[in-house]
Amino acid sequence: MNFRTQMDITTIRRSLFTLTTLILSVGVHAQKDRTKEGYALNWDKPIVVVADSISNGTHRLPAWTVSIFETDANTVLDLWRTDMKAISLGVSGKKPLKASGVTIADLGSGLMVMAQASTDKKAKLVKFTMAFATNDSTPLATNAGQEAYMRALAVKYDRAVVQKQIDVYEKMLAKATSKHSGAQADVAKSRKNITKSNEKLTKVKSKRSKLQGSIAREQGNIAGLEKKFALSNDPKDLGKLTKARKKLASSESSLAKLMKQEASVQSDISKYQGQLEKNSGSVESRSATVDELQRTLDALKRKHDTIQ
Repeated sequence: MNFRTQMDITTIRRSLFTLTTLILSVGVHAQKDRTKEGYALNWDKPIVVVADSISNGTHRLPAWTVSIFETDANTVLDLWRTDMKAISLGVSGKKPLKASGVTIADLGSGLMVMAQASTDKKAKLVKFTMAFATNDSTPLATNAGQEAYMRALAVKYDRAVVQKQIDVYEKMLAKATSKHSGAQADVAKSRKNITKSNEKLTKVKSKRSKLQGSIAREQGNIAGLEKKFALSNDPKDLGKLTKARKKLASSESSLAKLMKQEASVQSDISKYQGQLEKNSGSVESRSATVDELQRTLDALKRKHDTIQ
């Protein structure tokens, strides 16, 4: 097979890859199960490895292309650089990036691996392409194991993308859970304040009731002393009457203070009741938020585990 024929086949394969991508894109856009950030909650994407090619200056080498979903080219290339730094002598170049002295199990050692990526915003995916060579212009003599390696890499990178989504929602859930706990603490505090205020109100009402009974007796006593003094006109009776009146005035003053205190406690209870209703509503709202975030997080974790 000459190079031109190989290029024609490569072109057809790339066209098929693009068509597959567009079909997948339609599915993605039709799907409504997404987070507000645009994360899909289910994984229904096939891991497809397509034969392709990479241009390296004047040379064109056979390569493989896979799709990495819901991310961008820079993120995928950063993942690749991290991988290559651990198994190569170094990464250089721009387009394509080149890792030299690469050792990959089942593929060999001292390899040159080239990579490039492009973002397809419409399909919400990245086309990630890699070539395996012995130098800048010579591909490996055999492609045995390359397709399997690319497929494993696609699974790894797609999972890495979803793991970042999981990390986002774990932070959101932790924050929402903290706020929910705070709202629950506010409810408990409001209830405690209401209980204490009700106890205080009971005591104040009891004192007021006793004092009102005492005042009624004092008023009856004064009425009797006034009649007695009117008949006797005795200074001693006047003294008793004056003393009784002072005592009544003091009792009425104490009653006024108790009534003011009672009104204040009633006002506090009303305030705490308002806070309780507000905080209870907040608890319900935050509880719903926590539940929704937990459901989303669980879905993302299932999505992550489904990528195989």
